[in-house]
Amino acid sequence: MALLKNIKTLRTDWGIVGALTRAGLDGHHPEFQEAVKAYWQKSFFSNHYLQFDAPYDGAVEFVNAVSDAGADVVYLTGRDVERMGGSSGEVIAQWGFPLNEKAELVLKPHRSMDDAKFKTDWFLDAEKKNYEAIYFFENEPVNLHLLAQHCPKVQMIFFESTHAGKAEPPADLPRIMNFLLNQKES
Repeated sequence: MALLKNIKTLRTDWGIVGALTRAGLDGHHPEFQEAVKAYWQKSFFSNHYLQFDAPYDGAVEFVNAVSDAGADVVYLTGRDVERMGGSSGEVIAQWGFPLNEKAELVLKPHRSMDDAKFKTDWFLDAEKKNYEAIYFFENEPVNLHLLAQHCPKVQMIFFESTHAGKAEPPADLPRIMNFLLNQKES
């Protein structure tokens, strides 16, 4: 237990494997690591822990400026209704993001749905609404690759932050860098 007392997560961590490895749990106790991972997945992807979500610097101001300029805002997320539907809207509003008739939250109906397909399907429907332009800010490269194949008119911007590492981001997209990733971890 002393090993876990000082465990530290970094802003660049996606999941818990990196933190466990840095703590010295690098595969020598797979049953323990699996138990921790199962607990983390159950707890992290739940309404209970959404209160600890914090927006990236400048995000609230940016989204409010876009909304104030008259654009529709959609928070299209891979979060699912069952596990995170109860608190997602509350947390968005708590931080001061707009959530009204021009700013809506769209969650996956079920956790088993693939995030990339869910988001791409949403954009295929959105394209039918004859928007003048659609901009999509996304941090997960897998989602961007699938969307690019099916919705070439959507203007995609890669938000360079922590992601699953399952694919490289498309090289030709504009990027917004999360400046915190460039700061040395303390």
